Amino acid sequence: MADWQQVPPIALRRPPGGAASGLALVWLALPVQVVLTGALTYVVLAAWSIVGGAFTEALQLFGFALVSTPLTVLVFVLGLPLRIVPRARAWWIRRAGWTFVVFGVAVAVLCLSYVGGTAGPVHNEAYADQPATDGYEPDPRFFLPALGVFAFASMHLLPPLRRTRDVR
Repeated sequence: MADWQQVPPIALRRPPGGAASGLALVWLALPVQVVLTGALTYVVLAAWSIVGGAFTEALQLFGFALVSTPLTVLVFVLGLPLRIVPRARAWWIRRAGWTFVVFGVAVAVLCLSYVGGTAGPVHNEAYADQPATDGYEPDPRFFLPALGVFAFASMHLLPPLRRTRDVR
């Protein structure tokens, strides 16, 4: 018998209804969600700057973080009722799979913002010690709201919980 087969399984206690497990899940997932949101919004902003031809100095690496961090904090604060209010939390946990749908729609709109509306080529003039650059910018009417929805969805992604019935 292998070593792992000799260890008895851990019995997890679940209160009736499983409310505490949902409560634990939404708070245990928070650090991962904050890092995920910050990293993803950082990457989207960096791609926006690079494609737009505005990426010229290392200082912009910090600039992306200066925009991504407040956005992450904002979507966390806006989503606090989902974590604190029991009815909202229960609603959110029951519909956790929809956050992936909203996330996917936000990604699609972010991509479509580069081909629709006023999206198009842009020329950045040379000034000071920066060379002239050419790039392609998205339509801000689509890009900025989609970025907000993208950040909110990534902050509140939860894996769908399986519902099991007690077999007696």
